[in-house]
Amino acid sequence: MAGAVAVLTVTGCTSTAPDGHRAPLSSPPAQAAPPSTPTAVPSATGNPRTPPQLSAAEETFIRAGGEKAPRTFPEIPRIGQGTLEVGVICSGSGTVDVTVGSIVDYTVVCANGDPGQLNEVGLRRSRNNVTVSVTTRTSGIWGLSVGWTKDSVTPG
Repeated sequence: MAGAVAVLTVTGCTSTAPDGHRAPLSSPPAQAAPPSTPTAVPSATGNPRTPPQLSAAEETFIRAGGEKAPRTFPEIPRIGQGTLEVGVICSGSGTVDVTVGSIVDYTVVCANGDPGQLNEVGLRRSRNNVTVSVTTRTSGIWGLSVGWTKDSVTPG
């Protein structure tokens, strides 16, 4: 089974498969590898002004906090085989959509005081020139962290 796993309970989360269909995060996109057992949680403060913490990440590619507008980040030159970690936190009402190249994309429902969401995606092969973008439809702000560890997630 392939996919991204939400570590925290966030109602209304979905994942969009490469064919454009939306499904709950438990129904994973086609290009991801096996999900993992939760090993980290976003920032305990639940403050989107601070990027979520990725405690298992050996390398962090993106840390952004206090963002209000949609944003596309500079390409990540290479993400090696292992585990991709994506932490998102947002406030206000509405949603934040996160796309990590052709690897994974999902929607986070925002709520004040919510501690955020962490997804881990196993990568069976390295990826080059990965673009990360965030589209926002929230009245609040958002924070994002994207990192990587060489350890592969194990099937859940």
